[in-house]
Amino acid sequence: MLSDLYRVQEQNWWHAGMRRITLTLLAGATLPPGPLLEIGCGGGAMLRDLEAHHPDRLTLGLDLNREGLRGGAAARLFQADLHDLPLAAGSCAGALALDTFDQRGVDLPCCLAESWRVLRAEGILLLRVSAYPWLYGPHDIAFGTGKRYTRGELQAAIVAAGFVIERVSFANMLLLPLAILVRLWQQAGRTAVSSELHAGGPLHPAPAAALALERRWLQRRDLPAGLSLYVLARKPL
Repeated sequence: MLSDLYRVQEQNWWHAGMRRITLTLLAGATLPPGPLLEIGCGGGAMLRDLEAHHPDRLTLGLDLNREGLRGGAAARLFQADLHDLPLAAGSCAGALALDTFDQRGVDLPCCLAESWRVLRAEGILLLRVSAYPWLYGPHDIAFGTGKRYTRGELQAAIVAAGFVIERVSFANMLLLPLAILVRLWQQAGRTAVSSELHAGGPLHPAPAAALALERRWLQRRDLPAGLSLYVLARKPL
């Protein structure tokens, strides 16, 4: 499943739309000088967008999966364990972890501690995880998700790591009812997980437009519900 994910992430409506949402949330945060790091960079599509929007900054990416590092991003790429980041303390201005800290085998407190370590004072962490534990099912198993989070437990873990939370928002709200139906069908064995990778054709413009509408909304305010959960936090002085 991961190889399929890397193959479609450049053009697939979900990946493209969520990258734009991520960039919108990042644009609202003040960053100190220094590099940007993506923890769990996958095929490198988000890194290429980061480079395009922040051409004055060094952009770094790391992933445990060697296949993802073949994406050809111009950024500096490292194969590394997210529990032991190969970077000096206080070396990064910002770190992104998008659908990474909720993966199977991930120790969230350890990863948050490593993120804290590599960030400089006033650096930001932009984190995205899968929301709603009751939705856990075949889709999560297929794509390596180990846990879906509630808003409260994710916020508590981030605060316990020493970060100051600046923003919390869900995303994928407009598509949530359909997503719930699909996930419940998957739990009942009525539809294949792989079909979600190929949401093209005549249905492509509608979900893409939904994410574009959410992105415009997120330029000013947060969303109260959604399939994904974002937290923007800062390492204080």
